[in-house]
Amino acid sequence: MLSFDEARELISRQLPVLASEYVSLTQALNRVLAGDLVADHDIPSFDNSSMDGYALHASDTVGAGPGSGGVQLKVAGEAGAGTVTSTPVARGTVIRIMTGAPLPPGADAVLEQEQVIVRNGSIEIAAIVPEGKNIRRKGEDLCAGQTVMTRGSILRAGHLGVLASLGKTEIMVYRRPKVGILTTGNELIDVAEPLTPGKIRNSNAYSLLGSVLESGGEPVSLGKVKDEERDLEGALRKGLEYDALVTSGGVSVGKYDLVLQTLKNIGVEIVFWKVNIKPGMPVAFGLYRTSGTEKPVPVFALPGNPVSTMVTFLQFVRPALFRMGGREGDGALRLNATLEHDIRKHDRKRHFSRGVVRNEHGRLIVRTTGTQSSGVLSSMVQANCLITLREEQMEIRAGEEVEVEFLS
Repeated sequence: MLSFDEARELISRQLPVLASEYVSLTQALNRVLAGDLVADHDIPSFDNSSMDGYALHASDTVGAGPGSGGVQLKVAGEAGAGTVTSTPVARGTVIRIMTGAPLPPGADAVLEQEQVIVRNGSIEIAAIVPEGKNIRRKGEDLCAGQTVMTRGSILRAGHLGVLASLGKTEIMVYRRPKVGILTTGNELIDVAEPLTPGKIRNSNAYSLLGSVLESGGEPVSLGKVKDEERDLEGALRKGLEYDALVTSGGVSVGKYDLVLQTLKNIGVEIVFWKVNIKPGMPVAFGLYRTSGTEKPVPVFALPGNPVSTMVTFLQFVRPALFRMGGREGDGALRLNATLEHDIRKHDRKRHFSRGVVRNEHGRLIVRTTGTQSSGVLSSMVQANCLITLREEQMEIRAGEEVEVEFLS
């Protein structure tokens, strides 16, 4: 049986990074930049005022201050945002200026209008104005030739604003992986169907759909199939048309666990089956290669128990989709927290226990959600983290530190 780290390494070694594509700026939110972006001009492209006020020569205010009285300067004109004035600021004069307006020639400071008294076409200044006050200099935000964003950056709202300021209408991003989702099991019924004895609603289809979306992928529902080889084979073949395939159920050793053998029958190479973890031990990973195609289709066959499905997705599928979509890392925030109560393990597997972490006076404290049965899906809602218990950790006492992985 593979260790958790070995399984993650095997997956990352095999995964293709998808091609890039151009999208409009309005469609770029949460997409992954496919190349470094370099500014082709300065932002701002001119010196401008950061306040509504008066552009002036700072040296003209030297006489102002306590005990010396105020300085009076004549208002010689006005500069509005979006317009350029060629009139220089003569000594002894000021030009009224609006926020964002280009700085008039000769001015080296702007005094906000709240700091002056206006009388008969002149302003009275009561204190010395330092040179450079309230001026946003050319290139203060970005300089031409500066690397603004690097490949792999996830484009958030602020990124879109910067891209707009640089005049970028289309952005080169990595293509989102299209992920086929197939749920299996004779016991499954659709969400809207009434419950009958022996049946359960198909919750995995929806937790997987949400998980793929949260991982930057595009989910494609392949529906549910019964544990019958012919139906299963047709659905799996359809799923192999996408960038990745994720299945749930049918990967253990029961009579109706047909997923692995059916995958083998249609040409999928099973790279591994079973990982030394809990929950989710019977997880499998495979590759489907077709002639003339350089990039194989990764196949993730996840256990059918709802918590096992979600945990194995987080630990194996999400990092894979991140890599395929050009993202760095695996999307998980991991920190240490102090355990609130004792935990005892009865095996040497790596455990991912559902937990609740809280901040107490700057210290992270964590407890489990209670029962760790892989069928208690509601615990994934109650939890805000997974507590990682490594293979060699058999008894962890209250007060000891453990690693927690935050659930987004």
